[in-house]
Amino acid sequence: MFDNTNLFRWATSELSQDAFICWLLSWADSSCASKDLKMHNAGKIFVNYLLELSKENPISSENIVVKKQLDSADIVAEIGKNLILLIEDKTDTAEHGNQLDRYKTAIQARYPSRKILPIFCKTGNQSNYKKAKKSGYNLLLRRDFLNVLIKIKENGLENNIFNDFLSLLDFREKETQSFLHLHPNDWSRYSWQGFFLSLQEVFPDLNWGYVANAQGGFMGAWWHFGAWSGWQTYLQIEEKSLVMKLGCWTEKHLPAARSSVRNRWLKTLKAANKESDITITPPVRRGNGRSMTAALVSSESNWIQLDKNKLIDFDATVTFLRKAMAVIDKARSDLTFADDK
Repeated sequence: MFDNTNLFRWATSELSQDAFICWLLSWADSSCASKDLKMHNAGKIFVNYLLELSKENPISSENIVVKKQLDSADIVAEIGKNLILLIEDKTDTAEHGNQLDRYKTAIQARYPSRKILPIFCKTGNQSNYKKAKKSGYNLLLRRDFLNVLIKIKENGLENNIFNDFLSLLDFREKETQSFLHLHPNDWSRYSWQGFFLSLQEVFPDLNWGYVANAQGGFMGAWWHFGAWSGWQTYLQIEEKSLVMKLGCWTEKHLPAARSSVRNRWLKTLKAANKESDITITPPVRRGNGRSMTAALVSSESNWIQLDKNKLIDFDATVTFLRKAMAVIDKARSDLTFADDK
């Protein structure tokens, strides 16, 4: 449980995080050196880290003017006479629409002679940052943010507001990494997110998110897409279940036709699995929607491999997932049942 005496236990909105970033940036202004030298140095370390992300030279003594919600952009910081830091700040929400491009355009129009340095700051977890990267934003993610705050702390800063925010980010990071030291039955939403983020380092095509359904929803991940008989086949994690899926989102099929394809894909998977040591079984509930579960995948107990302490053995789990992927690959190349009617 997060400490109830921590300011950010109660100041949970993105606006509170905006305020902290603006506060820290403001201390980098050259006029603050005489007010509190340690806070001034903290602000400079932070600004220089953001400049380094943007491949710009560090500052030593510059005027810094910070503005919030300028042309709808979360944070804008004027660095001297030539540079503008544009920071889009997020906690748990993701970017939407073309907001990142709009902010860049608006701020460039306001400062036509200055170089805009766009930063996408995210302290929650997110499946991917394709939009931010495509829009030219450099990433300031929680672990990066935490590392620069630790560097400031090690530089000798003692400040209660700073310490509270540092503790907040540390708590969120530990929650995300909790999948490593909790039994899977005890994993929280953040544990699953941490597990999926680690899997993405192994399987770059993996995406994840919360999936709502009538049964209460789950944290899910999906990857290894490939075609078979005009449908997409892929693997999906539904928390404690690992399933082999079949989907078609570009064409309409009657329910009976969908069921037929699902059954043929299950036959193909079973045929491809004869020499594997994984177990494939049909699902209890056989749907016939545009995305269908064709098979459940497991080992002797669960698909998540555990070590002697009943904690996840990440490497063994990855090996198991690769075996499931190999079965799907083999099934895709087998057209025995692909055109059965």
